[in-house]
Amino acid sequence: MIFLQTILHVFITVSLLSSPTTTKRGPRLSLWGEAADFTITRCSQWRLKPQVSIPALQELTVCFSMKFKTIEDSEPWTAFMYTHPEVQYAELGLGGRRDRLVVWLFGTEWTTPKINLLPSQWYSLCLTWTHTKDRPALYVDGNPVNITADSTPSATPSSCKLAPNGTLTLGTLYRLGNGNNNIPHTPAVGKLSLFRLWGRERSKQEVTSLNCTEGDLVKWERNYWDSQTCAPIPDPSLQCEWSVYEVTLMFDIIRSDGNDTEPYTARDIAQKWLREILPSNIYLPRVSVFEVTRSRKEDSLVKALHEDQLVHRTPSRKRFDCLVHVNVIPSLDVADVQNEMCTSLSRGYLPPSGQLQLLADEESIHTTPVESFSDVTISPTDVVRVTTTTFKTTTSITSTSTITRASTDVALATTLTTNPANISELFFEVKVNVSITGDCDPGRILSTWLNSSLPDDMMMVLDLQLLPKARRHHSKPPSNLSPSDGVFAPRVSRESCIFQVRVMASLSDSQEMEEQIRDRLLTPYNNGSISIATEDIQIRQILILKCNAETQQTRKGLFEWPDTSGGRNATLPCRKNPQRYATRLCKLCLSTHWMAPNMEDCHLVVETIPDLDHVEVTVDNALDVVQMIEGLLRNHSTLNYQELLTVLNKLQDVVNLSRVTPNLGQALINTISDILESDSNLLPFTNIILNITDALGDTMVGYQGSFTLVAPAIALSVVDVDPGQFNSLTFGVSSDRAGTKPEIFINRFPFNGTVAFISLPSALQHSFPRNSSKQSTPRVKFQFFGIPMLFQNSQKGQSLNTFVVSASVTNASSPIKDLDEDVKVTLHHLTPNRLHKNVQCVYWNFNKNNGQGGWDDYGCRTYNSSSDYTTCLCDHLTHFGVLLDVSRTPVDVDNEQILTIITYAGCGVSSLFLGITVLTYTAFEKLRRDYPSQILINLSLALLGLNLVFLVNSWLSSWGVYGLCVAVASTLHYFLLASFTWMGLEAVNMYFALVKVFNVYVPSYILKFCALGWGIPLVICILVLIVDREAYGSHLYTGAQQSRQHLDNTDNFCWLQDDVTFYVSVVAYAVLVFLFNIAVFVVVLIQIRHMRDNSPAGTRSGLMQDLKGVASLTLLLGLTWTFGFFTWGPGRVVLLYLFAGLNTLQGLFIFLFHCLMKENVRKQWRIHLCFGRFRLEEYSEWSNSASVGFTAKPKSNPPRALAPSVCSVKSSSTDSTSASSDSSQRNSSCKRPNLGLFVHSLALPRAQRSSSGPEALPPQRGMTPTPGWKNQLLSQQEQR
Repeated sequence: MIFLQTILHVFITVSLLSSPTTTKRGPRLSLWGEAADFTITRCSQWRLKPQVSIPALQELTVCFSMKFKTIEDSEPWTAFMYTHPEVQYAELGLGGRRDRLVVWLFGTEWTTPKINLLPSQWYSLCLTWTHTKDRPALYVDGNPVNITADSTPSATPSSCKLAPNGTLTLGTLYRLGNGNNNIPHTPAVGKLSLFRLWGRERSKQEVTSLNCTEGDLVKWERNYWDSQTCAPIPDPSLQCEWSVYEVTLMFDIIRSDGNDTEPYTARDIAQKWLREILPSNIYLPRVSVFEVTRSRKEDSLVKALHEDQLVHRTPSRKRFDCLVHVNVIPSLDVADVQNEMCTSLSRGYLPPSGQLQLLADEESIHTTPVESFSDVTISPTDVVRVTTTTFKTTTSITSTSTITRASTDVALATTLTTNPANISELFFEVKVNVSITGDCDPGRILSTWLNSSLPDDMMMVLDLQLLPKARRHHSKPPSNLSPSDGVFAPRVSRESCIFQVRVMASLSDSQEMEEQIRDRLLTPYNNGSISIATEDIQIRQILILKCNAETQQTRKGLFEWPDTSGGRNATLPCRKNPQRYATRLCKLCLSTHWMAPNMEDCHLVVETIPDLDHVEVTVDNALDVVQMIEGLLRNHSTLNYQELLTVLNKLQDVVNLSRVTPNLGQALINTISDILESDSNLLPFTNIILNITDALGDTMVGYQGSFTLVAPAIALSVVDVDPGQFNSLTFGVSSDRAGTKPEIFINRFPFNGTVAFISLPSALQHSFPRNSSKQSTPRVKFQFFGIPMLFQNSQKGQSLNTFVVSASVTNASSPIKDLDEDVKVTLHHLTPNRLHKNVQCVYWNFNKNNGQGGWDDYGCRTYNSSSDYTTCLCDHLTHFGVLLDVSRTPVDVDNEQILTIITYAGCGVSSLFLGITVLTYTAFEKLRRDYPSQILINLSLALLGLNLVFLVNSWLSSWGVYGLCVAVASTLHYFLLASFTWMGLEAVNMYFALVKVFNVYVPSYILKFCALGWGIPLVICILVLIVDREAYGSHLYTGAQQSRQHLDNTDNFCWLQDDVTFYVSVVAYAVLVFLFNIAVFVVVLIQIRHMRDNSPAGTRSGLMQDLKGVASLTLLLGLTWTFGFFTWGPGRVVLLYLFAGLNTLQGLFIFLFHCLMKENVRKQWRIHLCFGRFRLEEYSEWSNSASVGFTAKPKSNPPRALAPSVCSVKSSSTDSTSASSDSSQRNSSCKRPNLGLFVHSLALPRAQRSSSGPEALPPQRGMTPTPGWKNQLLSQQEQR
C-alpha cells in the first residue's frame, strides 16, 4: 500500500511539473488594457450579448474611456446607444456633434457647451442619472460638465425607468422601431474601452476616485460583449491604476496520504501557497475557501485531460472555490495586475511535506478591481452576512459587489466553519504595546508580523486596530535603547494595537490558550530591516459572542435587527426602497455590541418635521426619536409654529414615556439647545420648554450623587441630597462666548467669568419630601438658559439684561415659597449698566399673559447692583432674571430697514458731491481767496471724512479686530466733532462779518480757525482714549456681550459704547454748538431784516430769494441736526425720517447752494472744463471785480457812525459785500445783497495787500489798522 502511494505521489508530481505553462498577454475574460477600435474598416459596432440582460433602472451610472483619432467639425458620432424595440426613442446614449457632447435620455437630447477634445488622448466619460433629479449629470475626466436640454423632457424623471432587456451597442448608428426614427450619427471616431454600467447613481466623488473599478451590471469582460468582426486590440497607453481587487479561482488539493481535506485546512494551504508565489507588493487581507459541491465538480467544463484521469484514480482529491482579497501597494495598472495574478496563480504548489499538491484551474482565475471587499455569504438566502478579517490599514468602502455562483453549498473557512467534533472555538481580545525599529508603515508591518507569529492552522486575527495616541498605555521606554544612541540610532516608533483572535484547537483550557498566544507574541520578530519587540500584553477571553435582537427607529424607517453573531453583518431591506439593503455590524470585542448601521443606500422615510406625526414614541425607541429630531433640526435655521409644536410634543412624549438615562438626557438637552439657538418665535412655547426640562430632571436615572447635562444654550444639573445633612447648596455657571458650552460648578463660590450663581439656604430642607417608602431621595434641580430670547419681555420699557437661572426640588412636600432665609441669586449683566439705570429682580410666572408666562417681581428684591452684576434675594424657587429699565423705544423692523437704506444712500451721495465741492474750490484759486470759501472747504472736508468713515464702519467692524474697531470708532467720533466745530466756526465768521463789522482785526484769521476746528475735536478724542479706552468699541467686543446675544442688541458698529462718554463728548458738545448757531442764525435774520428795510427802493428781492437764503443758512450752520433732540413721542418716526434725510444729504445741499447756484463757480467751470460754444474765455471783469479791503486813514475827529450799506460785489471767489466809513461814498447807489447766497457774501477783509489803486492805502507805521466796509459798488448797474 505504501508503495502504491509512493508511485502515485511521483506520478502526480511529474504530471504537475510537466503540465504546460501558458504565458498569455492577459486573462481570458477581462478586457482591461484592450479597446474596441472603430476606426478600422468594417468595424462599426459591439453589442451586449443577449444573455446579459439590463433590468429596469430608476438610477444608473455609465462610464467608459474614449480616444479620438480625428474629430470632424461637421460629422456627428455615436459612442453608445441603448434602445428598446417597444420604445420609439433613444432610451440612453452618448455621442457628439462638432465640438459638443450629446446625451440622449428618454427621447430628450441634452447638449454640452463647446469642449476641446484633443485627438490621440484618452478621456474618461461618465454619465449618471436618478429619477429623483430633473436631469442627467455628465463628467469628463471627473469634472462635471453643464448640459442643457434642446427640448422639453418628454416625461418627468420620477415616472421614468430605463426599459429592461433592451439592446446596448457601442459605436454605431442604431435604427429605432420600425425604421422611421433614426439617430443621425455615424460610428465613433476612435477607440472605446472600459465600458461599465452600475445600477445606482454614483456621486461626483465616486466618479473621480473609483473610476478604475468594475461595473456591477455590465462589465468590461469578453463574456459580456459580442465583438462581431471587431476583435479587441491591446492599447498600452490606456492606464488605470487601482489597489483593491477580488480574485476568484478554483483549485484542487490532491493528497497522497489518503486523508480528507477540510475547508479550514485548505484555506491554510492556500494562504501559504499565495504568500509564496505572489510578489511582495501584493498583500492578502483575507483568503476564503469553499468546498465545491458534487454537481459543480461534474459540471465543470475546464479540466485538463490528466486531471480527469486523476479524478477517477484518486479518491482523496477535492476541489475548492477560493476568494482572495488583494491589496496592491502602491497601486498598479489593472491590466498589469490581472496579468500578474493569472501568471502567478497558474503555477502549482508542492509543500515541503510532500503529502499533497495544489493545482489551480487556470481558466477559472478571474481578477476584478472592486470598490471594497465584499462580504462572504453563507448561503444566497441568508439574511446574516459574515464579515471576517479586514485590517484597518486597507481601504473600506461600502459596496454592493456580489459573486454569482451556481448552487453553492459552502463551509466558510475564514470565520465560523463546520468544525470537527473534537475542535473547540475560542475568541480572545489582545491589547499590546510594540516597539518597531526601522522605517515602515506600522499598520502594514504589524499585519505581516501577526500573520507570521500566530499559526494559520489554529489562530486567526479577526480585526486589527492601531490605537490613537491618547489611548496608548506605554509604561516605560524599551530597555534596549539608550539616549546616547543619538542620531545614529535607528528610527523607533512605539505603537499600541488591539485585535481579536479566533482559536480553533482541541484544547478547551482558555488559560493554556492565552499562554500560547502570549508566548508567540513575545517571540522577537526580525525580517532583516525591521524588528518588533512587544510589552504590556493583555489577553482576555471574549465571552459575549453575539448581539441581541434590537429595534431601531431612524429617519429611514424602522429596522428590526435579528440576533447576530459577533463579527458578522446583519442585512435588512430598506423600508422605502426594498431593492436596496441596510447593514449593521455586530462588533466582536469584550463587550460585543452593535455598531452604527450603514444606510447609505436607503431613502428617507421621515424627510420633514411634519413626518414625525406618523412616528410613535415607545420606551424602546425614545433615544432614536430624539436623534431623528436632532437630525431634522440641522436643516432648519427657523421653525414655524406648527413645526415647533410637532417637535415639542414628541419631546414631551419621550420624557413622559421613559426613564431618562444620561445618554437620552444629553440627546434631549442637545435638541432643546438647537431649538433655542434657532431663529424661531419661542414666546408661545416658553412654558412648554420649561416644563420639558423640568420633567427631564425629575426622571433622570443611571447616576450617583449628581449629574450635569450641558449644551451651548442650556445646562441642567441634578443633585441628590441627604435631608439630615443638608446645610446649603450653590450652583454657578461660567461662560465666555456664544457657541461654547457653559461650565457648571456645584458648591463653589463665584469667580471671574461667572455669569449666574444661586445659593440655596439651609431652610430649604423643610420643603424636602418626608421619609416614605413611596417617595424617592430629595433631588435639587438647577437649570441655566443661555438664550434670553426664550424669555421675551412684554413689559414696556424693560428688557432682560441677564441670563436666566432656576432652582427647584423634585417631589417637594409643599410649594417652596415664603422661605425663612432668602435664596441669593447673582447674575451678570449682558450689557454693562454704566449709567446705573434702574434694575428689577424678577421671576418667571407661568400664569401671566393668559398662560404664556411673564416676568413678576413678587417675593424678589434687589440686594445690590453694580455696572456688571446684580444680586437678588427671593423667598421662593423658580426661574430668575434681572430686567433693565430702557428709556429708548426701539423702531420697528420695517422702519429701521428703510432708515438704514436712506442713511447709507444719503451718505454715499453726500460723499460724492462733497468731493466735487472740495475739488472745485481747491482747484480754482480765484474761488478760495476769501475767508468764507476757506471755511467752506474745511467744513466740506470734515463732512466728507464723517460720511466715508460711516460707510465703511460696519465692514471694518466685521473683521473682528479690536484695535481696528477702536481706531474706526475714534476716527468717526473725531470727524463728527470736527463737523460740529466747523459749523460753529461758520457762525462765528458770520457774527464777525455782519454784527462786529468795525474795529475787528484778527491776525492769522484762518490759521486760528483751523487750529480750533481740527484741534478741539482731537483733544476731546485723546482725552476719551486716556480716560477710558473701552468707551470705544462694538457690541462684538464688549465683554458682557461676548457670551450671548441679548434682547436689545443692534448691528455690529464701532462707536462709543459708554453712555456717559457719549452724552458728554457728543450730545453736550453738539448742544452747545447748536445753541450758539441758533443764536447767530436769529441775529443774522434780524440784521438782514434791518438791511432790507434800509435798502433803496427797487432793490428788494422776492420771497423765493429769501427762502433760499434761510435754507442755505440752516444747512450750513447744521441746524437740521437739532431734529435728533426731538425724536421721541408720537412723532418720533417722522422726525427720524427728516433727521436721516436732511443730515445725510447735507453734502448735496452744500454743493447745490455753494457750487451749482453760484454764478462765479459756474463761470470757472465753463472757463476751465467746457469746450466749444460752452467754453467761456477769461476777461477783465474778474480782475476788476475783486473785493479789496480798504483801510481808512484815522482822523482826529471821526465822522458820526453811519449805518453800513451792503452791496453785492462780484469778487474773484464769492459775492462779497463791503461797507466804508468814507462819507464820499455815501451817495453811491448799491443793490441789496442776494439773500439766497448771503452766507458767503458777508466777508471779513482779506489780509492787507499793496495795491496801486487809490482805494488800497497802506496803514501808517505805528498805527493799528482798522478794517472797514467798502462802500464802493463794483457791481454792474441796471439800466432803468
